[in-house]
Amino acid sequence: MLALFHLFSGANVSELARVDDIIQKASVDNVPKANRVVLVGNKIPPGSVAIKADGTEVRTLWGELAYQLGGKEAFAKVAEDDRNSTNPGDKLRELFIEYGPCLILIDEWVAYARQLHDQSDLPAGGFETQFTFAQALTESAKLAGKLLDSDLTSRLGYFRVRRTHGQTTQEVGEVRGPEALDRLA
Repeated sequence: MLALFHLFSGANVSELARVDDIIQKASVDNVPKANRVVLVGNKIPPGSVAIKADGTEVRTLWGELAYQLGGKEAFAKVAEDDRNSTNPGDKLRELFIEYGPCLILIDEWVAYARQLHDQSDLPAGGFETQFTFAQALTESAKLAGKLLDSDLTSRLGYFRVRRTHGQTTQEVGEVRGPEALDRLA
């Protein structure tokens, strides 16, 4: 994911080590600059409100996604959904169109989701809301047409969905982790 982050930064491809071969194998002429979002689930506490430098209060993954895409202005489009800890729905598509192309990297989503529970008392919302958001995210990405093509990233050798088999409880947790993994995979 770190390689993708740098690859779509707008840097000259020749400045990135060992990228020429990858670009050639992927049969692409250039790599577009993209607005990049990085969400790391074990670094974002679902029980806390993050206060940004400009005073914006972010509670949810979709709030963080919007804020990283376009700061306070983009966050304003999902602010009510963030406050209510409810899925923003089609507002994601609108964000992707306005701020695209986008590269959204999500790591440790299972670690984030397994901390949620059925009550709606956490700033990040409930367990079920994560899966509604995941569905809205994938549908919005498809409909917006301004996200980096997953086919391009797969040709570059980075796009993958990892699914753990065997002793999943050690890696993803014992109660909510396996369910979160199954539903997010």
